Parts: sequence; C-alpha cells; structure tokens
Amino acid sequence: MRGRLWGWWIVQTLGGVLCIWLGKTSSLSLAIFVMIVFSVFVQAACGLAFGVVPSSPGAALLQGTRYTKEDGITYMGIMILCCTLPIMLIYFPMWGGMLFGPSSKEDATEENYYAAEWSAEEKARGLHLNTIKFAENSKGERGRRRRLAPTTDATPSHV
Repeated sequence: MRGRLWGWWIVQTLGGVLCIWLGKTSSLSLAIFVMIVFSVFVQAACGLAFGVVPSSPGAALLQGTRYTKEDGITYMGIMILCCTLPIMLIYFPMWGGMLFGPSSKEDATEENYYAAEWSAEEKARGLHLNTIKFAENSKGERGRRRRLAPTTDATPSHV
C-alpha cells in the first residue's frame, strides 16, 4: 500500500506540474506535446486513486469567466498540487503510509481495522463476516517482508 501511495502522489504531482507548464506555454506545438503527456499522467493518477480508495468521488474543474484559459489551466495545476499534498497523510495501521511504516502494535491487523466499523450487536448477528473475509483477502496487500535466510553449513539433501 505504501508503494501505491507514493506512486499516486508522484504521478498526480507531476500531472499538476505539467498542467502549470501547459498554462504557461506560448507555442502551439509545445502545448500539444505537454497536453498529451499531461493526459497520460491524469489517467494514471485516476487509476492509482482507485487503487487506494475504490470509490473515488468525481473531479471538479476550475472554470470562471474572469480567468483567461492560460490562467485557468495554471490555477488548475496549482489546485492539483494542493490536492495531492494530503495523500501524504493517508495511513493504514497494518500497511503504513508514505512517511511511516506499518504499526508495530499486535492489534494492527486487517481484521481489527475493518471489524471496528461494526457494533457488538451487529457482530453477534454475524453481519461482519463478509468484512472479515475481505480483511483476510487484504493481507496480500501487505507486500513481501524481507526475511533472513537461515544459514547452514550442511549440504542440502537433494544434492
């Protein structure tokens, strides 16, 4: 999950920078090139956002009659950069976030995280069981952890 957050932040930030650059270009050929590259980053950021938050709300576009097209695009790029900053604050106790790793607490598990949404009464009725199943499937999102291989001087039995 930390990699997803970093990827989302990098791609969306670069998209914002490209949007600002697009608003400041004065050459048509350069503007077309920047717009094509910008559109790739926009699509990638949308896909990465869905990978972190599966139900992303729609986007809003800065439009106004008092801005020129160039200024409007530049301000939209600045808005993109501002909206990208809070991604650094997303933190999942069992997976970590961009700035901090996973929690070392033993109760920082997928099951505890997702089951916290259910009341004791709802748990008693078994309404949380699908959530627990989802939590068990989410363990694959943790990524691979580095483990030191045991060292032995003996020759393996298959040789």
